[in-house]
Amino acid sequence: MPDTSLRRARFSVAAVFLIHAAVFGTWATRIPAIKHHIGINDGQLGIALAGLAVGLFIGTRLAGVTVERFGSRPAIRTAILVLCAALIGPALAGNLLALTVALAVLGVLGGFVDVAMNAQAVIVERGYGRPIMNSLHGLWSVGLLAGSVIGAGAAALNVSTKLHFGLVGAGLVAPAVLALGGLLAAGAEALPAELGRHEPSERPLLLQPVVLLLGLIAFSSFSLSDRLTARFGPVLVVRSGSLVAGFGLGLGLMVHRPSAGVAAFALMGVGLAPVVPLTFSAAGNTGLGPTGVILGRVVTMGYLGSIVGPIVIGALAQAVGLRSALLLLVALTLVIAGTARFTSFAAGGTRLSTPAWPGAEPYDDAKGAAP
Repeated sequence: MPDTSLRRARFSVAAVFLIHAAVFGTWATRIPAIKHHIGINDGQLGIALAGLAVGLFIGTRLAGVTVERFGSRPAIRTAILVLCAALIGPALAGNLLALTVALAVLGVLGGFVDVAMNAQAVIVERGYGRPIMNSLHGLWSVGLLAGSVIGAGAAALNVSTKLHFGLVGAGLVAPAVLALGGLLAAGAEALPAELGRHEPSERPLLLQPVVLLLGLIAFSSFSLSDRLTARFGPVLVVRSGSLVAGFGLGLGLMVHRPSAGVAAFALMGVGLAPVVPLTFSAAGNTGLGPTGVILGRVVTMGYLGSIVGPIVIGALAQAVGLRSALLLLVALTLVIAGTARFTSFAAGGTRLSTPAWPGAEPYDDAKGAAP
């Protein structure tokens, strides 16, 4: 595949990541204004947000089936423009029911695009033959920050949510249209598995602590995180990152000075930064089923965790206190470290050459079935 096509595809999928994040960053910063405008309480807002959560679940499931049948390119082309238009929905809502429906629609489209853009990212990553997923998710964070900053400014200037959401939604349409032309078609989804094969360093983690620690601290520069993955392999990066995150969170729970706490929790964020991108990359490259379907399941589990997690932590906090309850998260970072080996298929399209368990067969995206 020509290098120019791959570069254009990378630019296009990066733009989709930015746009997707900007939409949700915009919405999140104006929740208080919308709540005040409609005149609902915290409990009613929770109902509306439940509509968003349900929509996200539905969207991820629909995307898995759609990407499997038609490919990620048409899926993104259809949904990203509608997502930009749907941003105005919550601002137009005049009551709780309308807000719940508007957020459900936004959730369906957001979940749909989430799966499709990550499926497209896996394809582009295979073509490059080296890790790029971290940088794409880094751009998602940039988009979220941009949407949030603009939203905070609009709130400070008392700009109405209708005008704010309308301008942002319309403004995102142009870059979305420009980005769509570079996405890879379904025929490009079966790039050779050998393109991305690499041999990560097998040196024990304890022999590389300084290099890995410096690399993890620099994960805010997501291009460096991709290089780190290419150098050491996804398993070592995820395992090291989760251990750093657990240490940071544990330290944050022990210290009682705000400045030290902020630094400790920042360390946790640095450690967890590569986990989600590499998990998506691994899921898309296992070869055990259609890429879209598998990614849909993984994204769904991520959304489920974001919903169930606060409920569990809240219940534990009532029983044993917040600090003790958050120790559960420290334990979960150890679980991530222990299961990091399953990310070995990430970074460059390494496919399963042997069954992962008895009776399983590698799935061939090009043929739509096990070879």
